[in-house]
Amino acid sequence: MKIQIKLFAAAREISDRGEIELEVADDISVGDLKKLVSMEYPKMKDLILRSAVSLNREFSTDECVVHVTDEIALIPPVSGG
Repeated sequence: MKIQIKLFAAAREISDRGEIELEVADDISVGDLKKLVSMEYPKMKDLILRSAVSLNREFSTDECVVHVTDEIALIPPVSGG
């Protein structure tokens, strides 16, 4: 299935785009999705593995399953004061 992943903050800056599109297996888990994105975009690998993933505007765990209709966002850790 083909999915779009919205990027924010440092992920958006590193990739130089606001969204990426990937072809993934049906019923891929969030954890496997993060691994796949980190392989496809090695410059973002460390950031992706520490990032949260949102499915349909709710934070998900690595065990959650991604569906083709899901709105997916990669949310890097935030720092500052």
